[in-house]
Amino acid sequence: MSFPAYPKRAVTSLNGVWQFTFSQTYAWADETIGALTYDDLLPVPSAFDAMPAYNGKRGVGFYRRTFRCAPGRRGRLVFNAVGMVAKVFVDGQKVGEQAAAYTPFEVEVPASEKAEREVVVMVGNRFDTAIYPLHEIFFDFYAYGGIFRDVEFQVLPEQNLIDWVGVETLDYQTGEIRVRVRTADPASSCAISIDDELPQPRTPDERVDGEAVFRLKVADFTAWSPETPELHTLTVDTGDDAVRVRFGIRQVAAENGQILLNGEPVKLLGYCRHEAHPQYGPALPMAQLVADLQLLRDSGCNFVRGSHYQQDPRFLDLCDEMGFLVFEESLGWGQSCRHFTNPDFVAAQLKQTADMIQSSYNHASVILRGFLNEGESESEEARDCYERLIRLCRQKDPRRLITYASNRELRDLFLEQVDVVCFNIYPGWYAESRDDEQPLGEITSRIHRNLSGLKGRGLSDKPFIISEIGAGAIYGWRDPICAHWSEEYQREYLRIVCQEVVDNEAIAGVALWQFCDCRTYRGAGALGRPRAFNNKGVVDEYRRPKLAYETVKEIFRSYKER
Repeated sequence: MSFPAYPKRAVTSLNGVWQFTFSQTYAWADETIGALTYDDLLPVPSAFDAMPAYNGKRGVGFYRRTFRCAPGRRGRLVFNAVGMVAKVFVDGQKVGEQAAAYTPFEVEVPASEKAEREVVVMVGNRFDTAIYPLHEIFFDFYAYGGIFRDVEFQVLPEQNLIDWVGVETLDYQTGEIRVRVRTADPASSCAISIDDELPQPRTPDERVDGEAVFRLKVADFTAWSPETPELHTLTVDTGDDAVRVRFGIRQVAAENGQILLNGEPVKLLGYCRHEAHPQYGPALPMAQLVADLQLLRDSGCNFVRGSHYQQDPRFLDLCDEMGFLVFEESLGWGQSCRHFTNPDFVAAQLKQTADMIQSSYNHASVILRGFLNEGESESEEARDCYERLIRLCRQKDPRRLITYASNRELRDLFLEQVDVVCFNIYPGWYAESRDDEQPLGEITSRIHRNLSGLKGRGLSDKPFIISEIGAGAIYGWRDPICAHWSEEYQREYLRIVCQEVVDNEAIAGVALWQFCDCRTYRGAGALGRPRAFNNKGVVDEYRRPKLAYETVKEIFRSYKER
């Protein structure tokens, strides 16, 4: 069961085989869907351009199916991700749209006397910033089209509908929590139960911005951590509706250059990870999600950075259960001032980040929130966008640490405003000197230079994470002179990085770039990406380990043991 769950709603999974058709010429503004002929079948979830018939094609895909529901009852379609952009039609009428791939969204379905309804989802994967300002062709990961993640239809209650439930830890030592309940009717009374206890009628302790707020205590608990990932369920019941969420009791803080989990320092050791596979694109089956986390656990990791978009809710559920710490970020990669001065881009960025915060609010595993990977953050023109995103994150979820991954290093203008400083650096790979045959010596000197610069800027009290660092290697290519792209060079590179991270108390953590190879540019950009893949994974796209895998594993595991 995934969370949140709705025990009083009739919920129908719409996963399965849908009718499908595809056009490379259909205009996105055209909504004449009635004349379409569906000439193929595709599974949902899936990425249509990861399927053999549509590999690499850009255009508009149409998914269609019917489902049965109670006549006369309104409902809600819930999509966990559709990319890159979507319009949703029910019984021929447009009922909603979405322009933020990887972000869950809901579409209200008006009541009808029909017992069988038809849904058509129009999905575009062309690059067009006028339609979809968040994703561009220069991104260093492939942009797929399709219904990537689970879809369901919920029959909604006539009254006392619960819109959202959020749980916050107030005190990890006493088990005190705060529960936020947002209902369509602010006057709704409710009963609350935790784990297996009987539901108890509750009166809100306060009402804030239309939400009922309750202060409760969990009677019997162990604080959530990677070593003890204990989870609890909480059910809110208004009589007509009920929502069940899952949470862990834990607190995260940044203090004196360290990240504290439940008051204890924790060093974050892990990888950046794309949700990607050559057969499935971003629509990974559950077996692959579990396999990835098993490999990460075997490697001695306690940390995953979700690059560079909101993660599958099922993956976050697994991270909660298996005790991984997660850095989650909204979709962004390398945006420049032309984006930050575009009101449409800024509005879309703020909305998708707010939606991400709400949808993953109860995941104990998520301790860091970020946005705008490698944006042009050394420019004054970026200030308004960055500062609005930082304020949004503090307002919506002040109990998690705020950061963003910068490749501007000490030129970055906004480091003072975040809780954790994160730098993406590639010394010794994108080498400063082309004259050095083995530029591995650049690695530690670059790290030390950044640490010294942060201290000089008065930022040594903030935890410092190396949010990307790595070297490419082609799986199976062994080279006696340890050249770039060989498995030997990557192994030696990551040995130096990991040893420096575990030995240096001034480094709060690392997210090595990256866990698995993933598809990227298909055009001229692939000249710097052999095979049209980003090859910096320690496992290849099929999860076959390279030489560096065992080296990282040995260092990370040795650190945990000591």
